[in-house]
Amino acid sequence: MSVLVRTPHTEISLTGERAERVLKYLRRNMKINLLDSVENEAVDIRDTGFWKSTGSGELLMGYRLKARLTQQQLAERCDIVQTVISDYEKGKRKITPKAMLKLAAALNTTPEHLIP
Repeated sequence: MSVLVRTPHTEISLTGERAERVLKYLRRNMKINLLDSVENEAVDIRDTGFWKSTGSGELLMGYRLKARLTQQQLAERCDIVQTVISDYEKGKRKITPKAMLKLAAALNTTPEHLIP
């Protein structure tokens, strides 16, 4: 499943065995408009304007929220102060390569996924 979020609009592409089940849940619990999948072509999210305009801090926040972690919990896992995590997410501080490795490991991803 790939998801692209822009306020106030969300685009979701579902594939796999449980796609119909997820779609049924979304229809039941949220107001959604469906696009015709035949007329739309899937593209790598890294090729989208959204991805190119997204900073490392926003990606970090997205992965942290996906992992259901608070800034404090992520900070403890990485041995980084919570205020530094906050500064990374707000773009006030550049993420160092060493911190990027720690953050990616704590979020079960690769450093490349945190770099736009």
